[in-house]
Amino acid sequence: MTTTPKQAAPTGHKVFTTGTHRVRTPEETWALIAPQLSAFGITRVADVTGLDIIGIPVAVAYRPLSRTLSVSQGKGHDLLLAKISAVMESVEMWHAEFACPEPSHRAVPAHALDLPYKLADLAHHEGSLLDDSSPLDWVAATGLTSKQPVPVPRDSVQLTSVAGQTWRPRGLLVSSNGLASGNSFAEAALHALYEVIERDALSRLTQDPGDVRRNIRVDTIDDQMCAPLIERIIAKDVFLDVAAVPNRWGVSCFAAFVWSEDFALLTAGSGAHSSSSVALSRALTEAVQSRLTLINGSRDDLTATYSHALRGSTRKPAVDPQALPYREALPQPCRTFDDIDAELDWACRMVTDLTGHEPMAVDLSTNDDFAVVKVICPGLNNTTRHVIPRPDYMPV
Repeated sequence: MTTTPKQAAPTGHKVFTTGTHRVRTPEETWALIAPQLSAFGITRVADVTGLDIIGIPVAVAYRPLSRTLSVSQGKGHDLLLAKISAVMESVEMWHAEFACPEPSHRAVPAHALDLPYKLADLAHHEGSLLDDSSPLDWVAATGLTSKQPVPVPRDSVQLTSVAGQTWRPRGLLVSSNGLASGNSFAEAALHALYEVIERDALSRLTQDPGDVRRNIRVDTIDDQMCAPLIERIIAKDVFLDVAAVPNRWGVSCFAAFVWSEDFALLTAGSGAHSSSSVALSRALTEAVQSRLTLINGSRDDLTATYSHALRGSTRKPAVDPQALPYREALPQPCRTFDDIDAELDWACRMVTDLTGHEPMAVDLSTNDDFAVVKVICPGLNNTTRHVIPRPDYMPV
């Protein structure tokens, strides 16, 4: 029988900051999670980096009996980080499928509960029939600032795409937005909160050249952490475009796009973080991961995109002729934190001040080695589109 090595509970102090901020080293995290993969239905972790010419590490984790996606992708500056990223995404999905708390209230309409937010402030499907009189099941979340219990709809937490026998009208948007894991509750909650902020920022992007983005001249990006990633992309004669995405909080948020003649489809990635290096790193690595997702054919829900990939496009994208130098496009000032708990408190208060609602978290964790949470932020936007829009700039 394989036993999981015992490690001391992590503090809030950051011990790893290359592309992501964590309170354990990658080696420590992998030593904890690797013996537990079968408990979450993960049968294999594979390195798919070599399927593409770029060479930035991408891994996949296979979970055949899932209720949603059976394959999860992960990326990172090295293969270990990519494997951890893939595995933890799969573990997150397992928890959202199988570890959602039982309802504290069943078939209760919102108007019967003393909610500190409006049900309409949660993400709805287009054409949703949901209103304050709709009977819903509720689970207990915790306000991340007040620490007080708050009811949230169970449908905003649990994930499943398995068809049931009962017809239900379109209601809340079921999404993994705000679902994250970490070495501690605070680390997981912060990662989830930045994802929610990122999606809110991206929801403002359009294909209009005059939208809010600030395109960046790639040759001016001098970030020491991201420079090696950019060099690997450009060295393979792959087109790279990067844009800073202004948002309501002034945190660093980027969108990145890659394209090459051998795989003539524009793929994108994004990231948001208090650290501009981490935000840009996430955008770059996710753009490469998105490309490998299509090459590998590993997403069960992107059939339309696969059809587009087969058709391809022979025209190389054009860059924005008015793109800015990197340092001019960055939000100022960038915040730095050595402690995860302090950063989570700052980010929560920042969201609360803007929306009037504190972020809420449902703890889905099933053991003490790591945390899985679903963060819900009433009043923030989300989009279910899988393609980040990019204007079609005219060649100069």
